Amino acid sequence: MTTATATHDGERAATPRSRSRAAETAVRTWRDTSGKIAVVLLAVLVLLAVFAPLLAPHDPTAQQLAAANREPSWLGGAGGHLLGTDPLGRDVFSRLLYGLRLSLIVGVVTATASALLGLLLGLLAGYYESTAGAVLMRLADVQFAVPFVAVGVALAAVVGPGVVKLMIILAIWGWVNYARTIAATVSQTKRMEFVTAARVVGARTPAILLRHIAPNVLGPVIILWSTSAGVLVLVESALSLLGLGVQAPGFSLGSMLSDSRTTLQMAWWAAVFPGIAIMMVVVAFNLLGDALRDAFNPSARADQDPELW
Repeated sequence: MTTATATHDGERAATPRSRSRAAETAVRTWRDTSGKIAVVLLAVLVLLAVFAPLLAPHDPTAQQLAAANREPSWLGGAGGHLLGTDPLGRDVFSRLLYGLRLSLIVGVVTATASALLGLLLGLLAGYYESTAGAVLMRLADVQFAVPFVAVGVALAAVVGPGVVKLMIILAIWGWVNYARTIAATVSQTKRMEFVTAARVVGARTPAILLRHIAPNVLGPVIILWSTSAGVLVLVESALSLLGLGVQAPGFSLGSMLSDSRTTLQMAWWAAVFPGIAIMMVVVAFNLLGDALRDAFNPSARADQDPELW
C-alpha cells in the first residue's frame, strides 16, 4: 500500500503542471520576434524614463542662453551636451529623458482608462443589445463621424490646456474602439451554454458579466490597449504642437517638438531626437500589439509557421 501510494505520488509530481492562459500568452508573445523586440525596446524606454533623475547630466529646465543651439558633443559641440541644446540653451538629452517619462504616462494611463471605460460600456452594449446597446452604438457611430482633431481642439479651447485635462478628454473619447469590438463578442458569448447555466443557478447580471463574459473579451481589449497607447502618444504630441497639450514649465516629447519647430534649420537636433523617441515608442507598442494578436490567436500563426507552435 505504501509502495503504491509512493508510486502514485511520484507520478503526480512528475506530471507537468499546465500553465495558465495568461502564462501561455506571455510565452507566445516572447517567442514571437516582434514580441521580443517590443518587450526589450519598451523595457529600455521605461528604464530611461524611470531613472531620468540619475541619468540626466543637466537640469532639464535650466536655461543658458549663452549655450543656445549648441551642436551635440559628438558633432564637435562645446559644453558636453550629448544631444546638443535647444534654442533656450537647455540640454536636449536631459529633456528627452524627462519628456519620455511624461509621454509614456500619458499613453499608458490614458489607454488604460479608455480600455476600462470601453470594457464597461461594451459589456453593457453587448448584453443589453436591444436597449442600452442600441443607444451606445448609435452614439459611437456619431462619434466616429466627427474628426477627433476638431473636437480635441474645441474641448481643449473650452476647458483650457493642460496635461491632466488632455488625458481626461482622450480617455473619454477613446472608449468607442473598445466598446464596438467588445459588444459583438459579448452578444455572441451571452448565448453560450455556460452563461445560460449561470443564469439558471441564479447568478446575478453583474456576476455574469464580470466572471463569465468579461474574461472572454480581455484578449481584444489587451490588443487594442497596446496599439492605442502608441497612438495616444502621437495624439498628445500633435496637440502639444498646437499648444493644447503640456504647458510650461512641464514638457513632453510633443512639446519639445513644438518648442524647436521655429529654429529647425539652426538646431535640427532639438526636433529630430524627440521625433525619433516618439517613433520608437509608437513602433514598440505597435509591435507589441502584433505579437499579442498572434499570441491570442495562435492557430492563425501556426498555419504560417507550424514549427513555432
